[in-house]
Amino acid sequence: MDDGKARCPVFCTADIPTSTLNLLLHCTEEYISEFNEPNDNANVSDMIVFIDSKDITTITKGSSPPITSSPTAFLGHTLQQVRDWFDANITQPCPNGYMPYCFLVLDGESAEDDSCIFVCTQDSALGEIHSLRCEFGVAMQNAVACDQGQSIEEGSMGSFMRSGVTMTKENLKLVQDGGLYIEDGEVKLDQGWRDFRNW
Repeated sequence: MDDGKARCPVFCTADIPTSTLNLLLHCTEEYISEFNEPNDNANVSDMIVFIDSKDITTITKGSSPPITSSPTAFLGHTLQQVRDWFDANITQPCPNGYMPYCFLVLDGESAEDDSCIFVCTQDSALGEIHSLRCEFGVAMQNAVACDQGQSIEEGSMGSFMRSGVTMTKENLKLVQDGGLYIEDGEVKLDQGWRDFRNW
C-alpha cells in the first residue's frame, strides 16, 4: 500500500463474527468524525486494515465496511506469535501503509464484549508485549496516540495497562477528569477513578 497512509493492523486470533468486525469499523468511523478536521477526507480504509494473509504483499488496501468474512490467517495464534510476526513483517521492514509500532488483536472475548487488545511495541524490547484491553470506541484513539509517539506506559494508557482494567470511553473520561463527573447538575468525585492515574 503505497498511498502514504498509516493504518492500524488488526489481527483475529479467534473466529470473529462479521457483525463484530463491522462494529469495529463503525467505531473507527465515529473516531474519524469526532477527532478529524472537517476538511480532512479520511475514511475508515485510511485508518485500519484487517490482516488476512501472512504474505503482506497481498494486502493492497485498507479495510472498509461491510466486511463479509472473518480473517483466518492468525486463527489460534498466541499474542506472542502475532507480536513476533508483526515485528518481522511490519516493524522491521516498515512497509508503507501501516502503523509500525501498534496493532489490535480481536480474540475470543472480542465478540462477547466488543473489546480488543491494543498492543504498542514502541518502547518495548523485541518480542516483549505491552498491551491493554480496550473497547472498540477507544481503540483507534490509542493507536493514533501511539503512532504519534505516546508511550503505552505513560498517562492514562499506562494506568490501564498496569491495572488490567478494560479501557472504555466512560472510564477513560473519568480518569482524564481526575474522577470528577456531573450527576443531577452537581459535580461529584469518584475517589477510585481519581486515584487511578497513580497505578
